[in-house]
Amino acid sequence: DPDDLCRLFAMSFSEPGRDDEELRHAVLDYVRAGKASRRKPEWVIVSLKRAIVDAAAARISYRAANELTDRVVRWFIDGYYGSDTSTADRGVELRLSPAPRVT
Repeated sequence: DPDDLCRLFAMSFSEPGRDDEELRHAVLDYVRAGKASRRKPEWVIVSLKRAIVDAAAARISYRAANELTDRVVRWFIDGYYGSDTSTADRGVELRLSPAPRVT
């Protein structure tokens, strides 16, 4: 459920020292459910990133959101593609764009 993920992402932001294991398992469950429902990987990753952005809304820095996004994308790849290779070895790095400036 995207709302549950959003709440877990918000908790991750509010408690930076918190262990990621619960969040990692929730992301993997979400990804696997999306794959089982034949959701395209693009849809799954976009919905995960949208939940991060929603959870981050005005609460944290872009740096913290980017760091969480990096971890979530790694978990997504592992969950969706069942990779045997560590994503750290592949150098996966995706970033959120900064919010547009309002003039």
